[in-house]
Formats: sequence, C-alpha cells, structure tokens
Amino acid sequence: LENKVDAIHPGYGFLSENPDFAKALKKNNIKFIGPSVSSMKSMSLKNDARSMMEKAGVPVLPGFSADGLSENQILKKCENIGFPLIIKASAGGGGKGMHVINKKNEIINKLEGAKREALSSFGNDSILIEKYLQNPRHIEVQILADNYGNIYTLADRDCSIQRRHQKVIEEAPATNINLEVREGMAFQAKQVAKSISYSGAGTIEFLLEKNNFYFMEMNTRLQVEHPVTELILGLDLVELQIRVANNEKIILDYNKDSIKGHAIEARVYAEIPEKNFQPSPGKILEFNFPDKPYLRLDTGYLANDEVSSYYDPMIAKIISYGVNRDDAIKKLSFALENTRLEGIKNNIDFLNKIIKVSAFAEKKINTDFINKFWKKLISSKESKDLLLDSAAALYIKFRSSYYISKSLSPWHNNINWRHLGNDFENISLIYDKEVFNYEVKILNSSEFLVIDEERKNKNIFKILNDDFSKKLSLLRNNKKIENIYFTVNNDNIYINQSGYSLNLNIRDKFYLDIKLEASEGSMDSPVPGKIAKVFSKNNQQVKKGDILVIIEAMKMEHSILAPYSGKIIKINVKEGQQVDEGYTVAQMKEK
Repeated sequence: LENKVDAIHPGYGFLSENPDFAKALKKNNIKFIGPSVSSMKSMSLKNDARSMMEKAGVPVLPGFSADGLSENQILKKCENIGFPLIIKASAGGGGKGMHVINKKNEIINKLEGAKREALSSFGNDSILIEKYLQNPRHIEVQILADNYGNIYTLADRDCSIQRRHQKVIEEAPATNINLEVREGMAFQAKQVAKSISYSGAGTIEFLLEKNNFYFMEMNTRLQVEHPVTELILGLDLVELQIRVANNEKIILDYNKDSIKGHAIEARVYAEIPEKNFQPSPGKILEFNFPDKPYLRLDTGYLANDEVSSYYDPMIAKIISYGVNRDDAIKKLSFALENTRLEGIKNNIDFLNKIIKVSAFAEKKINTDFINKFWKKLISSKESKDLLLDSAAALYIKFRSSYYISKSLSPWHNNINWRHLGNDFENISLIYDKEVFNYEVKILNSSEFLVIDEERKNKNIFKILNDDFSKKLSLLRNNKKIENIYFTVNNDNIYINQSGYSLNLNIRDKFYLDIKLEASEGSMDSPVPGKIAKVFSKNNQQVKKGDILVIIEAMKMEHSILAPYSGKIIKINVKEGQQVDEGYTVAQMKEK
C-alpha cells in the first residue's frame, strides 16, 4: 500500500501456491497474479487433489492419505498395495518430504522424517502414500486458461532426470511419446483445469510407464522449468499470466505445428553430487556465464552473494535452445563447460556428464537415470589428480607473478629463489580434508616440475598464458590442457577445467604435520544447519548404521550415522540447535 502496488507476481516459490497470501492481497485490493484462492486450495494438498481426480475419472496410482490413521492401519494399507511405495508431503513440492519405502520396517521412520520435512518446508505435515513406479518418466503438461473459458495446453515437458525426487534436467517438448498418449495427457490436463474452473498458468504432472499415465499433482503456479516451454513456442508465460490477471481474453493460434526447435534446462545447485548431493552453502566469488543468443541464464545470484543454508540449494538455471534436440544438447554442454562458478561447490560438471551419456542422446531416460549411470556421472580419480597436479604448478606461477607485479622486496616474499639455482619446494594442497603433498621446482618462468609424493609421478607443466583473470592453457608433459580458470583467495584455491571444479586449501610448508581430521570417534556435521532430531543419548549402545542425529540444511534432512558398533560417549547437541559445518555433534567409542 505504501508503494502503491496494484498487483503482485509471486514468482514460483512458496508464496505462489499460498492461498492465505492471495487472500491477504485481495483484502488490501491488490491483484494476485495467479489462480483463484478456491483453485489453489483444491490442488494445494495432494490428498485432496488425488481424491478429486479419482472421482473425475483421471487415472491415479493406488494410494491413501496417512492422516488420522494409526501405525497399524498405515502398515496394513501399505501391505495391501504392495512395495515399493512412496511417501509424499501432501502440501509439498520440489521433492521435499518424499521417501521411497522398500520394506515394511522402513515405513514408520520414513513417515516421521517426511512429516518433519513437510512441517519445516510447508507448515503442514499431512502425508500421502502411493504405489511407487520404479522406472517411469515424469511428464508434465503446461496449461494456460483465461477467465472466459479458454484453456490451452502449451506442449509438454520431460522432467525425468531427477535426484532426491527433485528435477535436475528438463526439456521441451517431451520426446518418444506416441501421439495417442500425448493427446490423452493433454485432454486429461484440460479436464483437471475445467474441474476447478482454473485461470492463469499451471502445470499438470503425470507419471508415464509403458504407455500408461497417471495423475501425480497439479502445480497452480509458474514452474521453475517454464523457460523451455517459452523457447519452443515463442511465448512469454509471465506476460500471459499478467494479461489473465488483468482480465484479458487470451486468443492463441496454437497447434502442434507451433512447436519449433528444442530446449533443455539444467538446474545448477550448490551441492556435492558425490556426497549424496550434500548441500554446500557459502560465498560466491566468481559467477560468469557465456553470452550467446541461444543460451539463457535465470538466476538471482551474483559474485560476492552468499548462498544461505536456510533455503533451497538451486542457484541458477541454464537453458539452451537448438533447432533440434541434438543441437540443444551440444549448446547446453558448451554453456556448462564455459560457466565459471567459484567459491562454492556445485554440480555443473555433473550436469554436463548427464547430457553426455549416450543413453541421454538416445532418449532412453526415466526417473532412475542418475542411479543407473552413477559411475559415469561422477568425476574420475584421474580428472581429480589432473586438477590437483595443475593447481600445484599454477599456484607457484601465480605466487611468482603476484610478487613480481607488486614489486615487493625479496625480504617480504616466500618465493623459493636461490642464488645458485632453484631448489624443490614442498607444497601441500587440501581437498575434502585429505592432504596432497607435492614437490615443485621452477625450471624457468613458465615451466615447473611437479612431483606427487604419494603417486611418485613426475610431470613437467608449461603454462602457456599467465593472465589469471582469463582462461588458462597449459601443457602437461607436452599434452595440452585448455579451458582452465584458476583463482587464489587468501589460503583458498579454486580451479575449474571445463566445468569441473575443485575447492582447495593451501597449507604453509612449515605446518605439514598438522592433523586435519577430527578427534577419533567424533561425528561432525557435514553442513551448517539445524538439529532436527536426536536419536541417541550418552552411554547408549548403538549398532553400525544407526541414526544418531538428523540435521536439516537447505530444506533437506541429513543423517549422521554410527560408523561402527559401540558406545555413545557424548551427544553435544539438542534438537533445534544451529550448528556450523564441522561441529562435533556426537562422540563414541568402538565396541
């Protein structure tokens, strides 16, 4: 009111599907750019939406609401449907509050975990349990409806590539779907919209398996992945949302021939894929993206911004547009390889590896894709060793260049210069709490001999350009390595090669004997976050794999497990307590 606002677009976050927010705006004569409160409410809970669709004849999977049921009733209903099953937060989205159940003894623990996540993320712990399809495709239909009865289905999207039930790669249009199934999903999407008198942009999501599709949920908002639809149709969905909210009649000359080209979106997360996608909050030091007409970057982050542990770890969306799917894949790969994101650990290399797997190009995709091709998606030891070796050479070159550029007195630097010729210098790099020791000798201003003490490998690096603000190229034993970014920030080193990056620490050569690991028998928090649940107490006997503590970070739960059977010496945290990364939450003694 103070700013004379007459309408608010809620984005695609929590407020976009919050009927209370929409009601508060209406009360203050501010237009909510989105569907009506009644439409939102009817689809806001998966339990209610499921019941409504079932009655309307829309295909749904076997399932039930767990609300108000006893543990015995829940167990019996689960057994009647058969395993595997999936638990869903009824008010949820974005994969939060979702857990797969493979056997009976998992049900209650996972149900309690899902309720905690649901309450934390959505303020509602209502739970739905359904039959779990193990290898389906996740297909969604974009709809747009005005206030005059016009409903358009604006193509479809494939969002099957997921981790933790959250989308990672999305593309439009969905491929390898026969016309009858595609038209059937479009028809059912319209029926859903009609059944709740919907207006505005929305998405109906289906699971597709062996030409059978099942209603999953409706998102009564703009989707995170809306750019891929915009690019293949030449539409601006946000503009159309505003026009509907302005009570305009929407006339679109749309048919299957309106689709031109192919678009793919990759979600960039602040996380560590090889550590079960552990979130990695922190400060962004550099964030540069290639400027090409066929690429689009959607983000709210810039260099020097802080990625908080309190919110979702998604920090950007990179979208490519091509004349066909193969073209879009190539362009997206180029974008990922040439994006410079430093300061926080991220999944850019992981995303690039997904779209380079031959099965992706061959359109053999489903929701189990990441699990199936896991070994191909995680960077190899050889790739890591190459960057570590390169970092040792580049660090010495950077340090030398820095002191020369600063014209500092030799008494104020620690370059390994000797009057009778350069000697070897010990360099220690730390990656993920592991120490990598090197001996480095300056051969000349651009050549360095690097000896890895563990692998006993000797490599001669020749640095071909020394402008550290730009891409670097170098030779390792006369083999060219290109597309490297290298940054030193205090005692931290960030090295990136074609999207694969390492965050390293440099240790002073006089402190190589310092132990980095925590005290024996201690379990440290892998992320900064809040203690959601404490399962153990002092002097308790536990078995290997027992959950000791659950930490919530970036709206996800992370379990601290007993690494061996033994006795708890001390639990150092309480439920609700905030802890930093590395905080010792528990100490125990092996049996």
